[in-house]
Amino acid sequence: MRGVSTAFWSIVLIGSTVSIGAGFVGGRSIGSAGALPVAEGKKSDDGLPAPIRQRLVRRSLFGAHSLDAAGAFDPYGDPELGVTVRSRSAVGYDPRTDRAKIAVIVIDTGSAGPGLDMFTRSPLPLTLAVAPTDDDAGSAVQSIEAAGKTAVVDASAGSPARIAALIHAGARGVIASLDEQRAGALLRGIDRNALVVDAALSEDDAIGSTARALHRQLYTRDVIADGRDDGAYVDFMLRDALAIAQRTGTAIVAVHARAQSFDAITRFADRASRDGADIVALTDLAR
Repeated sequence: MRGVSTAFWSIVLIGSTVSIGAGFVGGRSIGSAGALPVAEGKKSDDGLPAPIRQRLVRRSLFGAHSLDAAGAFDPYGDPELGVTVRSRSAVGYDPRTDRAKIAVIVIDTGSAGPGLDMFTRSPLPLTLAVAPTDDDAGSAVQSIEAAGKTAVVDASAGSPARIAALIHAGARGVIASLDEQRAGALLRGIDRNALVVDAALSEDDAIGSTARALHRQLYTRDVIADGRDDGAYVDFMLRDALAIAQRTGTAIVAVHARAQSFDAITRFADRASRDGADIVALTDLAR
């Protein structure tokens, strides 16, 4: 009886093995049939794959950091330019007895909209830059000056005539980074008493050397505090600006017209005051 049972189960095992093997071979043949290339009666002209069909994607983000704003180039947005590489003298400044001075220039004010109000209403003596391409730039200059702040012209773009008109409307000077030809045209076209701030944004920047040759009152931007829109980074860069001011007597900081940057500057002003430095108007740096 045991021999019959053993024989029966052996037959079942052999049958199962054969069935599995047949199924594997059949399935592989069927799968391969769809994977293998099929000879075409007509050969393609160039052998290239069909072009990818474009598909439109609807934008779903809005605001200053959205896809709508991605195309705008921001020359102050490169962290590599965060601190200018230049020699800084401390002539006439004694850190043991003198308080250091830090001027803050708020750039891109024309795109700040209602957010600009927090800067104009601040008790800090901020300097606000207006671009000649901004809507109602002349009215903006007058509003800034009426609020007790200092207006300068972001002269990296715009004609010298338009920039000169804004200075005539009340702006105290210009901030720019220009090559030698454009720098000469700008400085010869504006009031010789206007302040000149070298933004130091490009390798071919010659506005500083041109201003010195024309005997203009020249300053150089030291730090861009918010090249990265990150609170910890902004605080770190402001500490760098404080260190420069404590070592040389002055520092010029550029920030964007952002709420986060405004909050950081407000906090920084208290710390700087405790550490022997004051936020001053750009026009007060030389005093």
